[in-house]
Amino acid sequence: MIHSKKHPVWINAAGDQVPVKFVPKNDIEKEKLAADVLAAALKASEQLAKLHAKMLAATEAVKAMVKEQLGIEGRKGVGKGKGSLTWYSFDKSIKIEADMNEISRWDEPMMAEALNLLNTYLNENLSDANILIKGLVSDAFSSNKGTIDTKKVFQLLKYEDQIKDKNFQSACKLIRKAQDVDRTKLYMRIATRQEDGSYKYINLNFSAI
Repeated sequence: MIHSKKHPVWINAAGDQVPVKFVPKNDIEKEKLAADVLAAALKASEQLAKLHAKMLAATEAVKAMVKEQLGIEGRKGVGKGKGSLTWYSFDKSIKIEADMNEISRWDEPMMAEALNLLNTYLNENLSDANILIKGLVSDAFSSNKGTIDTKKVFQLLKYEDQIKDKNFQSACKLIRKAQDVDRTKLYMRIATRQEDGSYKYINLNFSAI
């Protein structure tokens, strides 16, 4: 609740009623400032959401043009899933990028068992050739955030056809079963060309939209 001097009683964080005459002057001023900032933030958030929708619609329109131009309109699977698209204004003074990424979720018990199998493989096959695999395993299962590093996991799976060891093969199969695409996230950026030919991106945070 946003209070003002018109309210005879204010409610503090503990839920207690405080007569406005006992509210410190500084708190009254901070309440007004906080209300002003909140109102501006909500308005900016609404405008950002509208901008995101406008950029998305424009990008989808450009995708349709590209598919029509290439003669692939209506082909099964075209334009679906992850991918990226960069397009420009006529004189290339405006650049817009759209990047669709899948967000993976991993079954923890399956991934834990896969890690055990991978460690067994590495312990039984100590060699200089496995230094890269050992590094990938360490990075994939021990990210700085304490979560699975999806990019490193997929790099590890690239060796599935090369390494025929039963433990490594079983680990790869478990990893594939453990993956679940939770959702996809569309990242979009817009930039303007500078005098030196480089592009300067406009600071827009669409991550929460």
